[in-house]
Amino acid sequence: MKKPRKDLFKKLVGLEEGNKKWRLGESGTKESEKWIFHILSADQEAPKIENDRRIKPFVVIAFICAMLFLVLFGRISYLELYKGSQNMALAEDNRMRETVVRAPRGIIYDTNHVKLVRNTPSYDVTVIPMDLPRDKKTRDDTLSQAAQILGISIGDIQKQIQDKGLDYSQPILIKDNVSRDESFVIDAKGLKGVTVSVNPIRDYMDGGLLSHVLGYVGRISADELKGNEDKYRMTDYIGKTGLEKSYEDVLKGRDGTQRYEVDSTGKVVKFLGQQDPQLGDSLVLSLDFGLEQELAKAMQNEMQKVHATKATAIAMDPRTGGILAYVDIPTYDDNLFSKGISTADYSNLLNNPDNPLLARGLSGEYPSGSVIKPFIASGALQEGTITENSTVDSTGGIHVGSWFFPDWKAGGHGITNVEKAIADSVNTFFYAVAGGYQGIPGLGPDKIKHYLDLFGFDKATGVDIGGESKGSIPDPEWKKRVKNEDWYLGDTYHMGIGQGDLLVTPLQISNATCAIANGGTLYQPHFVRQEVDENDKVVKTIQPEVIRKNFIDPKNIAIVQKGMRQTITDGSAQALKTLPVAISGKTGTAQFGPNNEFEHGWFTSFAPSDNPQIEMTILVEGSGGGDATAVPIAKEVYQWYFSNRK
Repeated sequence: MKKPRKDLFKKLVGLEEGNKKWRLGESGTKESEKWIFHILSADQEAPKIENDRRIKPFVVIAFICAMLFLVLFGRISYLELYKGSQNMALAEDNRMRETVVRAPRGIIYDTNHVKLVRNTPSYDVTVIPMDLPRDKKTRDDTLSQAAQILGISIGDIQKQIQDKGLDYSQPILIKDNVSRDESFVIDAKGLKGVTVSVNPIRDYMDGGLLSHVLGYVGRISADELKGNEDKYRMTDYIGKTGLEKSYEDVLKGRDGTQRYEVDSTGKVVKFLGQQDPQLGDSLVLSLDFGLEQELAKAMQNEMQKVHATKATAIAMDPRTGGILAYVDIPTYDDNLFSKGISTADYSNLLNNPDNPLLARGLSGEYPSGSVIKPFIASGALQEGTITENSTVDSTGGIHVGSWFFPDWKAGGHGITNVEKAIADSVNTFFYAVAGGYQGIPGLGPDKIKHYLDLFGFDKATGVDIGGESKGSIPDPEWKKRVKNEDWYLGDTYHMGIGQGDLLVTPLQISNATCAIANGGTLYQPHFVRQEVDENDKVVKTIQPEVIRKNFIDPKNIAIVQKGMRQTITDGSAQALKTLPVAISGKTGTAQFGPNNEFEHGWFTSFAPSDNPQIEMTILVEGSGGGDATAVPIAKEVYQWYFSNRK
């Protein structure tokens, strides 16, 4: 029989000779002593404890231990079974690093493959919070060195990191477009978690001539990134305006990657492979940059003579709707935006009274003046309001009560048919066509609106760079709604000569003139004619898209064409008679400003007259009559164009 281990017993419970209390609970009794003694002796039956309340502390402890075990087991099960794959992925992300290899954007070429845009390297400095030193003092020292080299505030860097958290594994841009010297110093310092990456950015080579057409790229915004996280990163560039924006999906390449395995300190321990970047597809435009330069030069020369500062011109192929040239004056350098425009430069553009940011040819809305007359004549012929032989006696204007609606020529133009009315821009004839006079019933505002609608006015043309205005064709309902005024006969007369509340864009005039030139087909204008890959293989050819055709009988179109040819031979644009190629056109003088005291000069035309290859619309703002300002520009450009055709 084993002896009870009394010494051990006393040591455990802390009993002292002559003291019935024991130190663990201050409630010791002989029963408790006997019970514990029995456990230590292992050869006696445990005495029954008379009061069960004295063992409750052990029950509570056992219960708590059991509950803790259950909670621990449940948590382990949750993390292992339910969250296991997710946690494995997070661990994998911590172990793996992926470096982006930026894909250059596709190039933009003119129709002769003259490069208008190229990609140049830009150096960006980024921070990956997860790779920064874990020790705060070391981390702050690293960031301080980077901030000092880059000339930026360490507080700005720390705030970006704080917003994302130290476990964030993606790069955070802290400065873009750094100099090569700065990038070399950052690399040489070997700052943990701070890296230099190369990002191709745009260099526009058009000298600013095509800024409104090409547009520009800029750093992606949070709104643009939303919903596109699978294609873009916060450090990416994206097309903001013009072709860069509307053909973003074509021009954007596919980024490559380099994958590494890193240790717990972020040090690379193994290279895991690479996916090469894929260059974006390129665009070949219908635009001829040589023609673009010549048109801009001719415009600037003539504008200087009349001290004009604002103008626009568009040349199109009437056979396809392809845009051959587009000039806005003034314009701006799109490189300012691609490289990150300064506040001062942006303020200068915004505060320039000539508004160089306005794409005048697409977004400018102007009174049309007499360049609207060929389209109203087409509607009148189609409607049967007039025939080729209908005449009006122009004596200098029309009196309606106390109102007088004048011809531009004092004393009038005499007996006038539709061809002469177009050639000499005879207002009286078009007053009659619009509102009725001398036996001609007149179209009236609703039918004028109908036929102008058919020629594409009062709506966007759908050109492939967007950003265009739709102009305005007034009618009685519009005037009542907008001005709360009734419609009068004088409103119809003004509408017939392109004055009053009628507003058009130069692109609408250009496109509608193409429909006259080609015999009655209205195309959707476009700048891009092909998409090609990096090997110059054609990926897609942009087919001419017809908006509408056969809405005017070809016989009636032919009558209008004769009138536009007569404009050159006997009318208001005889300066073009000396050209070796037959030109057809229509001049216009649009009054604007308080009391209509200023004039825009218009000229819309096409050549050769019998087989048109080019249409050209020119508007010089505030320059006087189109015959004096726009016609000389057209003459110089047509001379160059047909002398340089292959």
